Amino acid sequence: MNRFILFLASLFLSNPSWADEMLPPTAPFALLRDSASSSTQEGLGRIKVDRALFEKSKSNFADLRLFRVREEEVLEWPFLVRETRPRKREIAPQEVSSTIVAFDKSSEDMLVYTVEFPEGSRQISKMRIHTPLRNFEKTVSVYAKKGEGEWSLLIGEFLIHDREAFVDFRRTDIDLPVGDYDQIRIQLEDATDEQQSDLRRVTKTLGAPSGPQVTESTTVKTRDFRVDKFTFFTPKKPRLPERGIVKYPLEIISQKQIAENEGKKKKETEIILEAGTIPINQLVLTVEENNFRRKVRIEIPREDDPEKWRAISQDTIHRYDLAGLKEEKLSFRFPETQVEQIRLLIENGDNRPIQVKSAKGTGPLVELVFLTEPNDSWQVAYHAPAAELQKPDYDTAVLRRAESEGIAGESIAMSDPRPNPDYDESAGITLPPWFAEKWILHALIAFVVGILIW
Repeated sequence: MNRFILFLASLFLSNPSWADEMLPPTAPFALLRDSASSSTQEGLGRIKVDRALFEKSKSNFADLRLFRVREEEVLEWPFLVRETRPRKREIAPQEVSSTIVAFDKSSEDMLVYTVEFPEGSRQISKMRIHTPLRNFEKTVSVYAKKGEGEWSLLIGEFLIHDREAFVDFRRTDIDLPVGDYDQIRIQLEDATDEQQSDLRRVTKTLGAPSGPQVTESTTVKTRDFRVDKFTFFTPKKPRLPERGIVKYPLEIISQKQIAENEGKKKKETEIILEAGTIPINQLVLTVEENNFRRKVRIEIPREDDPEKWRAISQDTIHRYDLAGLKEEKLSFRFPETQVEQIRLLIENGDNRPIQVKSAKGTGPLVELVFLTEPNDSWQVAYHAPAAELQKPDYDTAVLRRAESEGIAGESIAMSDPRPNPDYDESAGITLPPWFAEKWILHALIAFVVGILIW
């Protein structure tokens, strides 16, 4: 009976109306991360969601909270979850303004154009000749000059052409050595061409003993080559994103050869990778073998039956290294996924198996974004295994507006995870609604005590 009274007392203390008010706000969470330093400015703060947070948090971060710490005050703080993805890997060529400043027809078959660029113009790497003509073949040489220097040859006797009469194929772009030039001279040979048109006329006179009469004539038409304009372009530039890509080494749990899969006779290499619920959209493999090409199927556990797998993508990997031929593709993309494990099936056929030495997963940079003030410290509390917490519904309008306005932000570094000394398994647990009514619980306790006295 004493145990029963203790049980009722524990229920009384665990009543969400009173007990939760006595516990610190971090009580439902088993793990804590503290900021390594205080925020230094008023604006936006960013905390990177790293592997440790992904592995112990739900995919929607329902069991993660951010707290602002000011001395003894620990206050839950609104935040946004933001994914930063890389932009395009290359900056597309940009058009460079230019002006034709001179033209000369030095002979019957040569046209010379001089083009000038504005002062401080960007580098150029390509020229395009715009002409309305079709069915032609011309030879072009390009010279360049800087300042008062001499003309230097960039491209000599480059063939431009249009084959419309036979196929839809046209080449009027010329790649140039990348450089800063003040003037470009274009020398176009065979400027005037002749187009020959043969005509054969057959005349037949009835009753004539000599038969049909054939008359042939040839018309030669002279055509001058017309240039509407020249366009110049900057070179492509690789853009290596400073933000947006995170690479994670993935543990190879198992790697084995299988001869039968799903009832089909197949020689495959099965590889199980530990992904730890990290968002991944690309895998990069390391292998030692050369001169191979293999199909790869990427699978993840089924939601309705985690013991079974479902395919989400298929790709190929290869590596060639022979007599000067060096080429490889050991990475492949697939729809972004957050799962504990990823399964790879490499089809070997009757070839020797490919041995994967290591694997890396690539995914977007995920951050917690929040408002900061100088000298504030921060704490992330997460992983609530005993409570079914709902994703918080914060007012984040000011955060979104601050992002759109480009308000300055700073990255807040976090310490390694540590156990929460205030962790309480009962915190955050939703009890039946009648426990919230004091008179019901008081009546129950009085009833039990009365029985004991009687």
